[in-house]
Amino acid sequence: MKPDALIQSYVTEVVRHLPKRQRTDVGFELRSLLTEELRGRVGDNEPDTATTLELLAEFGRPADVADRYRPAGFTIIRPADAPRFAWISLGGVAVQWVITLIATYTAPATGAGDDWLSRLGTWWLSAGLGAFWWPGLLVSLSIVAAVMAARRGGDAPEWTPRAAAALDRDRISRPLYVLAIAGALVGIAALVAAINLATLWPGLPQPLLDAFVIDEAFLATRAPWAIVLWAATLASMIAVLVAGRWTRTTRLLAIVGNALWVVLLVWWVAAGPIFAEPYADSVTRGCLLLVAAICLLDLVLTARHLRQGIPAPAV
Repeated sequence: MKPDALIQSYVTEVVRHLPKRQRTDVGFELRSLLTEELRGRVGDNEPDTATTLELLAEFGRPADVADRYRPAGFTIIRPADAPRFAWISLGGVAVQWVITLIATYTAPATGAGDDWLSRLGTWWLSAGLGAFWWPGLLVSLSIVAAVMAARRGGDAPEWTPRAAAALDRDRISRPLYVLAIAGALVGIAALVAAINLATLWPGLPQPLLDAFVIDEAFLATRAPWAIVLWAATLASMIAVLVAGRWTRTTRLLAIVGNALWVVLLVWWVAAGPIFAEPYADSVTRGCLLLVAAICLLDLVLTARHLRQGIPAPAV
């Protein structure tokens, strides 16, 4: 890797451990400092990889450098690891709550006073509060890890640069992208097949055919918009596949497309029945809300990639 790419990789690793509001300023300052230090070492000569790696090794591991900008003594959870710790802790509690709430409200009624409020109170005093064992366990393990790290001293492994391909977040895996396009085509085919199920497979059992009868109002007003969005999404995906990488334009198109899909799916769920059979309709609504949540997550992740990188210092 070239010296500039090594410094960029190192700075990126450092600022990844800092709060977002500090990343640009600290990254620019650190990159300028390293560039000037490297120029001072090589003088009028061109910097090489060996000299750059030597400089970065002397400067320290990225996580330790990040801690210099917010120094602390003995800490149970390092500031660089705090956001990840919070997500893991709260995520574990949330998963337990979802599972136990579903079990609580799907259990058979036990008597006349067994209403939703009494079940909620019983759940909170048992599984609800009990779910907080997970953050407690993580804190205990963090204390043990911090004590062991303090006894080891500074024997942590040195930082090594990532491969050049790992730094290029805009590149795509063409085989995986082909599978994604194939999945989109399968989705279109499934919708068309559901509409014409009785015509395509007339020998299917009548209860199954009845379960997949689509509401006529849905077909007339809401379903056609899916074809339009699918066509636009496929065109954008093919453009990314041909280029072999994401561009700012295609990421913006992906954000707009995901936002439109979320709006469309929520409209489908809120505007009326999708299937004529109530059970099939309720299951479909739940699945569509899950897909909308996935689209929203993808929108957020795509938007994060649009953030500008750390500007190169003037030399």
